[in-house]
Amino acid sequence: MTATLAHRGPDGAGAYWAGPNAALGHSRLAVMDLSASGAQPMTSRDGRWTIVLNGEIFNYRELRKELAGLPWRSTTDTEVLLEGCAAWGIERALNRSIGMFAVGLWDAREQELTLARDRMGEKPLLYFEDHRSLAFASEIKALRDFHGGYLDPDGVEVYLGLGYVPAPLAIFRNIRKLQAGHRLRWKNGHSIIDRWWFPERAGPVVERTAAGRIEKAHGLLADAVGLRLRADVPLALALSGGLDSSVVAAEAVRQGAKLDAFTVIAPGDETDLPYACSLARRHGLRHEVVRMFGDVESIRAGIEQCVEHYDEPFADSSAVCSLSLAQALAGRYKVILNGDGGDEAFAGYGHYTHIAVKQKLKAAAARLGIVDGKGATSVYVQSRAVFRQWESAELMNGHIRGGALCRLLTADQYLQASPGGNALKRALRTDRHLGLSNGLTHKTDMALAAYGVEGRAPFLDHRILEWTQGLASDDLVRGRERKTLLRAAYRDELPPEILTRSKHGFGAPVNAWLAGPLAELVQDALPCPLLEARLQKAAGGQRLWALLIFAQWVRRWGARW
Repeated sequence: MTATLAHRGPDGAGAYWAGPNAALGHSRLAVMDLSASGAQPMTSRDGRWTIVLNGEIFNYRELRKELAGLPWRSTTDTEVLLEGCAAWGIERALNRSIGMFAVGLWDAREQELTLARDRMGEKPLLYFEDHRSLAFASEIKALRDFHGGYLDPDGVEVYLGLGYVPAPLAIFRNIRKLQAGHRLRWKNGHSIIDRWWFPERAGPVVERTAAGRIEKAHGLLADAVGLRLRADVPLALALSGGLDSSVVAAEAVRQGAKLDAFTVIAPGDETDLPYACSLARRHGLRHEVVRMFGDVESIRAGIEQCVEHYDEPFADSSAVCSLSLAQALAGRYKVILNGDGGDEAFAGYGHYTHIAVKQKLKAAAARLGIVDGKGATSVYVQSRAVFRQWESAELMNGHIRGGALCRLLTADQYLQASPGGNALKRALRTDRHLGLSNGLTHKTDMALAAYGVEGRAPFLDHRILEWTQGLASDDLVRGRERKTLLRAAYRDELPPEILTRSKHGFGAPVNAWLAGPLAELVQDALPCPLLEARLQKAAGGQRLWALLIFAQWVRRWGARW
């Protein structure tokens, strides 16, 4: 299993054997303390706890001071989290941590394994359990012996709806994903899963004036960026030319960081390029443009990489762009900062404008049967579905239980914990805990990890997300302007053309590809034999892309019912 994940951690591998019934393995990407002292698995000084950690605890220096007096063996964040768990208990250590992580912790005294995942799902954690044994890993390919290639009907149904497979579901039977902000405790063949992060308990916004809220936003972002600049290796920056990555760039430069910037340009779309170039010049950043090729061979190779590296079908076309970026970084950089999460933190998506009116119209459409869903959250999600429920049922041709997406939304504790608020607040909560923590974070992690690179997103700092969830709607969206507070906070640090430009999506030109360079591949791959043919033949646009990705993924991984 460890060897299967060597691409994620090319700097070393280790194993810990806790007798005949338990073992931990780790592939290391050395970012903090590059010496052998940072190797994992790592055991606590008292011998009770052994840890494997994927990710980073960014405030490890501050936590280390709280654990003063210990004879430290390394300067890693891993050892700090390990000794923090030993001193404070696992839940308190997690709650004190600012970071992105998937962690496995073995308690030798209690013979108990604890798995935990960071608050926003930045690092993946999948597992197999059959009440006799448990196996866990960062990617499904390491668990292939436990699923045999058999598809999970709920996983396929939700993929056809969303274009990705959110936790706790997985695309294969018997495999599950630990949800963001959750932990799993396993002992004597039995497991308990519960939440350890409760964003709904965050305090209210106490800054009464606009100036006070601007200062608070600026301070939170400055600290989030500063923490994510900590590394013992060179850092890069993904610079799209949009507001979010420009904020990260401005903060990093203001704090004295020297970053090389990278901008990915999809074929036929150079909208972002002049903005990225202008900002790079403004801040004195070395700037490299990664141009994706538009020829048939390159595009098909990009799709092959997607189905190879993503393990599950993933229909966001920007995955191809993310893999192009990762390839450009491979062997040169191990860490890259990005602006992921800015839209969900400060309300940047176009559909947030006049959202109350839009949601009323969607609710009316649901009552007429034009869109699926019952209740505000379900209608909000299913009104944007790739395929409707009846279409998924037809495509799956008898393999469907039905209602998988509704069950998932109803069971999600983050969506149900605080169901109130206006239309904007409900939409932000749904986008954060569904699309962001299952789609966007998955896309970034899998692409970068395929080439031994780690992504860091300051906007995903939980302190930012907890604070912005309490902001008044006018601080987020005012008329047609979105990210109102964020723009105000950086008005003096970013040029007007960045502050006033409209959002431009990050993705591949799917429609042009399907009609041109990929037309032959579509004819060859579809209809996929695992799905009913009629709707496949009629599909176009994003629906056709989702089916093509699924069909190619099925071929690569030998999936079956």
